Amino acid sequence: MDMKLSFWNKIKAYRLRNNVIVLMFLSAVFVTSIIVYFQPALHGNELISEVALAFFTSLLATIFAMCAELYVQYKTHENDQFLEDIHIFGIANLNNDKESLLREFLADCDKTIWISGYRLIMTNHLKSDIAQAVKRGAVVTTLVCPPWCEGFQLVYGKNEKVMDNYFEVFHAISAARTDRSKDFPVLFTKKPLFSDTYKVDQRLVTGPYMHNKDDEYHRIMAKDFFSYNLVKKSKLYDLVESEYRVLCAESYLKLNWDRFDEAYRQYCESDWREEEKIKAFQDACDFYEGEVVLL
Repeated sequence: MDMKLSFWNKIKAYRLRNNVIVLMFLSAVFVTSIIVYFQPALHGNELISEVALAFFTSLLATIFAMCAELYVQYKTHENDQFLEDIHIFGIANLNNDKESLLREFLADCDKTIWISGYRLIMTNHLKSDIAQAVKRGAVVTTLVCPPWCEGFQLVYGKNEKVMDNYFEVFHAISAARTDRSKDFPVLFTKKPLFSDTYKVDQRLVTGPYMHNKDDEYHRIMAKDFFSYNLVKKSKLYDLVESEYRVLCAESYLKLNWDRFDEAYRQYCESDWREEEKIKAFQDACDFYEGEVVLL
């Protein structure tokens, strides 16, 4: 359904209808005064001609001024409505370089990191920044739709080799953990992810997954998606945060860090094929029962 307003409906919505009516009335008087001035029968009456001339001369200036004012008011209201909608939804900024934005936010992060993804390519680029935040005290939660699930394969196919990213990202997090008693949940969902969402302390960065292809006919990376960072206490912030929590609660596997560390050691010592890497990673997971409490 088309939700765009017509021009006249916008005029009414911006409460400029009276301005337009007055402008139309003055325009009618202006046209009438021109007609009167150029009437041949009145050419001998100097008084009426002078009055008509004064009328349409002054009215012309007034009409021009009112048109300019009406245009300015119309555009101001139009922009105000746009900014109001942006404010209501909680969008603080739009960004087309998510990796740089997240690196900036991670520089002073010391409490919470949420990660989501399929291939973890961008996350692998950020693993050193994430590790530093972990050393400062940040707790990381990761939600992944992995390559052995249909959700992943519907988006990226069955031939993507991504397990190196998984091993490298989670090893960087594991090595940075100073307090092994803290839970750093890595959760696996069978459901396709529609939003590419990251939370860095209280700053939430999200955007849609996109199916565009690069020059080599591969799906573009998360860093190439457009994204928007959200301010807390907004409707959109709550919706995105709630979606992440729901997907985490409905995940079916959770990484066991002790078994992962052993799998990583074997990964470094072996020349595994992708299928063997997947098998080792699956063996390092436990079935998940939704007990994680997200910060």
